[in-house]
Amino acid sequence: MSPCVEGFLEGCRPYLSIDSTALNGRWCGHLAAATALDGHNWMYPVAFGFIDGETTDNWEWFMTQLHKAIGDLPTLAICTDACKGLENAVKIVFTFAEHRECFRHLMQNFIKRFGGDIFCKMYPAARAYRPEVFQYFFNFVREASPDVMDWLEKHHKLLWMRSAFNTEIKCDYITNNLAECFNNWIKDWKDLPVHELADKIREKVMVLWRKRRQIGQKLNGRILPAVIRTLKMRTRGLGHLTVISSDSFAAEIWEINSMHNRHVVKTYLRQCSCLEWQHTGKPCQHALALITAQQSVDVDLEDFVHDYYSVEKFRNAHKRLIEPLPDKSQWPHVELPFRVQAPCDKKGAGRNRKLRIKGCVEGGSGGKGKKAVKEADKAAEEEAMQAADEEAVQAAKGKRQMIRGKRQCKGCGELGHGETSYKCRLNGTKKRKRKPRTNTTKYGKNGNKKSKKAAANPPVQGENVVVQEENAAVQPLENVAVHSENATATAVHYENVVVQPPENIATAKATILATSPDRVTRK
Repeated sequence: MSPCVEGFLEGCRPYLSIDSTALNGRWCGHLAAATALDGHNWMYPVAFGFIDGETTDNWEWFMTQLHKAIGDLPTLAICTDACKGLENAVKIVFTFAEHRECFRHLMQNFIKRFGGDIFCKMYPAARAYRPEVFQYFFNFVREASPDVMDWLEKHHKLLWMRSAFNTEIKCDYITNNLAECFNNWIKDWKDLPVHELADKIREKVMVLWRKRRQIGQKLNGRILPAVIRTLKMRTRGLGHLTVISSDSFAAEIWEINSMHNRHVVKTYLRQCSCLEWQHTGKPCQHALALITAQQSVDVDLEDFVHDYYSVEKFRNAHKRLIEPLPDKSQWPHVELPFRVQAPCDKKGAGRNRKLRIKGCVEGGSGGKGKKAVKEADKAAEEEAMQAADEEAVQAAKGKRQMIRGKRQCKGCGELGHGETSYKCRLNGTKKRKRKPRTNTTKYGKNGNKKSKKAAANPPVQGENVVVQEENAAVQPLENVAVHSENATATAVHYENVVVQPPENIATAKATILATSPDRVTRK
């Protein structure tokens, strides 16, 4: 990984985030990695190694190899978690480096010992750039519990507040999330054997470097366009700031809010009294208010951004080529004075874990077994039910309770219905059963029965019209063609004419069609 180390020295900020992740393959162990930042604040892998556990000796070996690779830097910041072995190794190897601690891991241990709303002041205290602001918020925590200072000095002596960071680093991160990004980047390949995992990481870094080199070739200007775009977006919400200029590049900036703070900005020195510009290397909101207030002088935002965010630095970080390698069968054979054996750790029973065990703060079981978790959930559920019952008893005290049973009928005196219900035997409103309807169709089973409609409409007498007999069905006819004896065809329109069908329907139909002079034969 020599291209990564050389790119870190030439194009990245002097900041390293170090952590390890557990391997979940056949051979258990840990993958230790050191990660840096480039100009886009993108993850930049520097080095990685394999160790059998997070012990002081293993971490000292890894940090020694890292020191051989990067050398002695005049300015360097190293951020770690709450691992004591890593903390001791950094002190031994990198003696003059600024050692920072992840604030998230600190708070996970903090809330287990101290509780209360007042301890939320720890977050604004850690994010404050000025020491005065840090002391203001931290005094609330100290007054709430005097034991906080003793506990922090005993267990968390490293730097976790921004106000104590070195301004030359140009990185204000208070967490170790950068190392967690690398762990998440390789989590799908942690079950591979050691040599295959190392080759897979090399392949992923090679592809990543190629993409970033292509991005760097398309960039123009001195500062990265993404950084300039972010600063221009921040210039839109500066209406609460008032600029009182002393010169074109020096002014007082008033904040029109409840605090009425006043800051001094000197753009020619790239300084602001809020100290954010010094810590990040990019102009703060007070500096942007002064820069955008210039009218007679042409101002370019690129002149006020640190060189760590320049296009040249970004290209230098990714310009080196990571050599492609053939498969394992084509690797050169090297004679070693010793034989590399598999780790001595025994494989645990059951399937290897793919994900880490979440702590109780993150919503996990904290490493407890399934039986213990079920028992704890059952006990919590019983306690919740008892608390609900007690609340119900307390709420019922002093209130009138009404016990209601079945409704009683005022008429018959029986239970289960009212006086207007059909169930009552006195009001006589029981439902009657309907009689089944008879089929009165013309050609049905009851076709010969006399219908009420036929009796209501007596037949109409006409010339050469078949008259209904007594048991005829009602059938309206329209536009009936009648043939007269004088061989004159006349169309007579009868409404509600009742015709009795003969016994042989087919014969009668054929006779009518044959005798009709205006018949239409359908083929």
